[in-house]
Amino acid sequence: MKLHDSCVQQTWLVGDQQDNSVYELSQAGEQALTNLGIDVDLTRQSRRRFACTCLDWSERRPHLGGALGAALLALSLKHKWLERDLDSRALSLTREGKKQFQRHFAIVI
Repeated sequence: MKLHDSCVQQTWLVGDQQDNSVYELSQAGEQALTNLGIDVDLTRQSRRRFACTCLDWSERRPHLGGALGAALLALSLKHKWLERDLDSRALSLTREGKKQFQRHFAIVI
């Protein structure tokens, strides 16, 4: 949820005027995510929606869903910023993840 909020606050994600649950990337957002190593064009070609809000079932707040959310998750797991809990769907933020989320997304945890 903090990632979603940060991307909106930094105006990386721009809401669709007709459907505020759907997002597109601003130029700044596209550049920032490309610099992180996300292939934005390839992500847009996914069969799932590109970027949208998705209500978190536990906290009842939106997080970033769609192909872009999945790409950010994959990037975070690849770089070991997040780790999966073996017995659930839960994720844990690593020490390196705390540093990188602050550096790249202005998220302080």
